[in-house]
Amino acid sequence: MFGSLTFKKLGVTALLATGLNFIGCMEQGGVASNGNPQTTALHMRVGVDPVRELAKTNTISLAKLIVVLTSNTLDTIRDTITSGTTPALSATSTAAQTIVKNYTLKPLRTWKLVATTKDTKDSVIHRDSATTSILYAADTANISLSLSSRFSMYDAKFLTLPDSISSSVSGTYKQVLNLNRLVLKVDGVTKVDSTVNPGPYFTKLATAVLSYDYVTAGSHSIQLLAYGPMYSWNVANPLFSGTQTINVGAGNDSTVAMTLSWVGPTTGTGHLSAVIGKVGKVTVNGTLPGTIIP
Repeated sequence: MFGSLTFKKLGVTALLATGLNFIGCMEQGGVASNGNPQTTALHMRVGVDPVRELAKTNTISLAKLIVVLTSNTLDTIRDTITSGTTPALSATSTAAQTIVKNYTLKPLRTWKLVATTKDTKDSVIHRDSATTSILYAADTANISLSLSSRFSMYDAKFLTLPDSISSSVSGTYKQVLNLNRLVLKVDGVTKVDSTVNPGPYFTKLATAVLSYDYVTAGSHSIQLLAYGPMYSWNVANPLFSGTQTINVGAGNDSTVAMTLSWVGPTTGTGHLSAVIGKVGKVTVNGTLPGTIIP
């Protein structure tokens, strides 16, 4: 009896926080599943975990699972599993699924399994590999291989957008505030630049959300910006801005508070709270203050 092989690769979700498992064990002796003692049989079981606590309309959609088996003598088997094959791969990354399939291999050699999932944009979402010990004739073999997503999915939530601003030291006078553009940047690069649709402004005292699905694992600088017209103020300049470094592991949910400052006309202080959270999913909750001008 050979021991089962288990490999695990950890990474961020975005994403994606989808785990992929090839599960099995190796047994020596007996007859291969195809009845031919000159071959060995590989039983493959693939478990795809869902993206946890995900409520987005633009989630990563899985298109195919690519399986490549290569022996140490360069024998090669290639297989692609999609939603239209048997077994089938579900495109839905938010629901758990299990795929089982058997392969017939040549014996008296080792085999390397490389598994790759791709989405509808042909981006690699998972990729990892495992190598067996020597497989003997009439063996029945299983490989256990765990893959983590290469991506996390970020939600930037601007919470309770204020309808006005006021002075913290000068009575109860207020000035109407309208926001028509929100921006999410990752490592200084704009990933989502959203103007309100339908316009002309985002709904006041409500929450606005920006979503981006392809943030790689590791540490990133996240910046949120909020824009709007204000008399002679240059609308190309933000009214609120905040930056924070966030490190999220693949498959992990995370919620991180962020403070955005008022950088609009006049001096003074203000803040917008942001939360980066969930999954391989990062949720930025931003709260814009109404009292900001001293």
